Amino acid sequence: MRRRTEAGFTMIELMVAVAILSVVVAGVMESFVVQNRAYTVVDQSTETQQNTRAVATLVDRDLQMTGFMVPEGAAACAIDETTKSDTLYVTDADAIDPDGQTQANLGASVSGALTITGPTTGTAVTLGDLALDGKPFYDTDNDGAADSDFRENAGVIVMDPTNPGRGTACGIVRDVRVGTKTLVVDFESGLGAGGTTGFIAIPAHRYAVVADANGVDDDGNGVDDESNMTRDGVSLVSNVEDLQVALFVDANDNGAVDANEYAGAEDAPAPYHSNGTDHSALREIRFDLVLRSRLDDPNFHDGAFQPSENREAVAGTDGFRRRELHTTVKPRNLGFRG
Repeated sequence: MRRRTEAGFTMIELMVAVAILSVVVAGVMESFVVQNRAYTVVDQSTETQQNTRAVATLVDRDLQMTGFMVPEGAAACAIDETTKSDTLYVTDADAIDPDGQTQANLGASVSGALTITGPTTGTAVTLGDLALDGKPFYDTDNDGAADSDFRENAGVIVMDPTNPGRGTACGIVRDVRVGTKTLVVDFESGLGAGGTTGFIAIPAHRYAVVADANGVDDDGNGVDDESNMTRDGVSLVSNVEDLQVALFVDANDNGAVDANEYAGAEDAPAPYHSNGTDHSALREIRFDLVLRSRLDDPNFHDGAFQPSENREAVAGTDGFRRRELHTTVKPRNLGFRG
C-alpha cells in the first residue's frame, strides 16, 4: 500500500517568514513616517516662505512710493512698541493723480480747529475736499461713482505743513461722510505742541498685525491665537508673529546714519514717536516681519521667538518654524526736492 505525503510548511518555516515580513513592514512604515514628516516640514516651510515673498512685494512698493506728491513731512507715521507688534502708516500713492500737478505738496485742508495730542476715538475731521487733487479715487458710498481719496478701515496722516517739526498724527478712518466731507477717525498718535488749525490730511495705508478672531483653533494648540498681517484692515497673510519698523531720520542732513538717527532700532536710546519727529528728513524705512509655520512640529524643539529692532525677546522654545523678512527701503519721493 502506497503512503500519500502532503506538501506544506513547517512551523519553523512559518515563524521565519512571519519574522522577515514583520521586519519588512516595520521598515516600510518607518520610511513612510519619515517621508510624511519631511513632507509636512517642507510644506509648511514653503507656505511660510511664499507668504513672506508675497508680502515683501507689496510692502516694498508702498514704501518706495510713500510721500508721492504730498509734503515730505507727511510721508510716514508709526506706532513703535517694544512688547508687541508695531503699526506703520505710509501715504497712499494710488489715490493721487499727478497729471497737471506742478508741486508735490498736495493735501486735504482740515477745516476749523482740531486737537490731536494723543490717541482718540471717533474724532470728526472735516475737510475742504475729500480728494487731494480734485479727482476722487475711491467709491466709498457704493453708488458707482468715485467720491473720496479716503477709505473706511484705511489710514489717514495729519500734519501741520507750516511746522513739520510737530511730527505726524495717524489713525484709522472709521467712516467717510461724503455729504459733509467729514472723516471719523480713531487716532493712534498725536501731534507735538502747537496750534490747532492749518492742518492737512493725507490718505494712507496702514500695516498692522491683528488677531484673526475667527474662533477657530487653526494651529491645534487649544486656543484661537493666530495673528494676521493686515493692510487697511484686509488680511494679507496669517500666522504672523511680529512686525517691527525703524525709521532713519537724517536730522543733520549729512546723508549718513549718525548716533540716535535710526528711531525704533535695536540700539536706539528710546522708542520712535511720530509726534515731534520731522519726517521731511526721513530717508530710510526698515520693515521686519516674522512669520511662523501654521502647525507646530512635535519632533522639533528648537523653535524660538525672533525679536528684531527694539522688540524685547520672549524666552522659551516651541515646535514652530519661522521665516523672517528684513527689508530696507529708501523712498524715492523723499530727499530730492531741492
